[in-house]
Amino acid sequence: MHTFSPKRLSILTGLWQGFSSPTQGGRIKALALPIALLAMLTLSCASCFAVTTATKGAIGIYPNSADVFAGGQQVFQAQLSTIPDGNQVTFSVDGVVDGNQTTGTITNQGVYTAPKVAGSHKVTVRDNALGTTATASVSVYFGVSVDFASRSTTATRYVPAHLFGAERMDSLHDTADLDLVKAGGISYARFYALIPIVFKTQTPDWGSIDAAVQRISAGGVKVMLQMYQTPPWLQPDSNPCGAGNPNAMPTNVNEWAQIAVQYVKHMDDTFPGVITDYEIWNEPDTDALCVPMSSKESDYLEIYKTAAPLMRAQIRADHSSARVGGPATAGLPSSWIGAMLSDPVISQNVDFLSYHIYIFSPTQADAQWNAYTSTPGVLQMTQDSSLGPEPYYLTATNLVANGKQPQGKNLPIYNSEFNMDWGFIKTCCQNDPTYAPVWNGLQVAGMLNAVYEGAPSTVSHMVYFAATAHPYFCLVGEIDANMDCVYPLGSTPKPYPSYFLYQMFGATKYLGLQDGGRMAASISPKEAGNGLVVTAFFTSTLDSIVLINSTSETLTNVPVEIANTGITGASATLYKIVNGESIESSSISLTTTGGTSYSTEVTLAPNSVQAVAIR
Repeated sequence: MHTFSPKRLSILTGLWQGFSSPTQGGRIKALALPIALLAMLTLSCASCFAVTTATKGAIGIYPNSADVFAGGQQVFQAQLSTIPDGNQVTFSVDGVVDGNQTTGTITNQGVYTAPKVAGSHKVTVRDNALGTTATASVSVYFGVSVDFASRSTTATRYVPAHLFGAERMDSLHDTADLDLVKAGGISYARFYALIPIVFKTQTPDWGSIDAAVQRISAGGVKVMLQMYQTPPWLQPDSNPCGAGNPNAMPTNVNEWAQIAVQYVKHMDDTFPGVITDYEIWNEPDTDALCVPMSSKESDYLEIYKTAAPLMRAQIRADHSSARVGGPATAGLPSSWIGAMLSDPVISQNVDFLSYHIYIFSPTQADAQWNAYTSTPGVLQMTQDSSLGPEPYYLTATNLVANGKQPQGKNLPIYNSEFNMDWGFIKTCCQNDPTYAPVWNGLQVAGMLNAVYEGAPSTVSHMVYFAATAHPYFCLVGEIDANMDCVYPLGSTPKPYPSYFLYQMFGATKYLGLQDGGRMAASISPKEAGNGLVVTAFFTSTLDSIVLINSTSETLTNVPVEIANTGITGASATLYKIVNGESIESSSISLTTTGGTSYSTEVTLAPNSVQAVAIR
């Protein structure tokens, strides 16, 4: 049986539980799962690829909400404690077992066929053996509608520039490879400050970090430096992490803080305006801060409380606008966030909150896109009503709203590291030509669409792990049958499927969000956890509607109503990600519906990403 130590099950945050474990090369990744799902991780390896059903447990239904195109279909699944229900079940819609033309119909295999008119309905499943029921909400939509509020800056929410970032851009081999990543809409880089190398002695040698910053920032990329690890001369003599391990707690926190101040001064002098963020440590709630579990939080708070005020004082003295923040935790441990944002010193010296999220662990390599094996499907986990990118970000905003920081609820939030899993394992979908663009599109749309569910602002940065990190993590690398991100010296890397999603959203030749923009005033249908996902925004040059079909059904001739674009005599371009290897563009006709409002139609292939750009 695969079991986990109490240390690895320590981060509880209400509906979620963070899990972390060391992987290759000391890399730490995070898994966040609903508590009920953690029990599944005790399955033996012999059952890792078995289809599991249950006959007892709390009944549920997946998905518990869905948007369904008029006349289209959606499959619902009965579950017992998140595992497929093995008992006989009966489905009904709006209390009618057979359904009708008004409600739609559903089979006892859970296949719901929507009526051909818009409306709201309830799908109910009954476990006939247990006598228990669960209900899902269905919103049947006849089309997409977006209101750009005539490009108003008061009726819409701001999207910061340099939204999309990548880890390990410092590992790219040459300028051409860096330029390829930048052309993918990536204009923000996160990497280690190399403290153990730069401060190998008490006299800093800036050569290594300066070379990395110089290469990466060329062309306008902004940089987050991770102020992470302890130099050799501040490591304890009897290092509890092992001799020479830089993850050890500094023996003198004040001296470590002075190192951080020297970084700020040096970077402001050498690369003014390039280093926009300093993140204190990396996943300190894991083995990345090698101290006893009982003191991790207090030790991290000591580091932050000592260093951040001094760093911010230096930033002010340099007339810089750089920010200092953290805690860059694996997941969202509420005790850590609460402690930081209520502390009288830290709360006054935090410029952003950062967290990491990965939804799968190495024990869940059997996950499929939308089918249950011993693990829920990738789509199910990504669109989970408590774990998905939108609700996860909303939880972060709620934690921030309870803090004592001067910015109040407007404290910027960074998702400073994310991907599908943290284990350097091959999965069904991470680099798949079909599913990788859709999955990344759901991540981005969820973060942006949180503003329609009460978030005061969108996420400020999303940092993809990674530009290159063999195996299986990359935006560019050699394309081969294994799609394992191999990237040897002398190779000529090509874009991986995820690359094109960020290029479509971010690059100036497409939707241009890397330079910032504003969200549309409203969208419909709103994200419901399954089905079509819509997000919309405008920049200085165009209005954009992104349409993500995460279903296996073709959505034919979907009407799109585009209100108040603020653009007279507009024309439109349709962009499509094709086979995870290119972006196809074509003109699409607009019909004027009055003023600067228009309509059009789109057909969305199964598991596809498209965008309409109005100029």
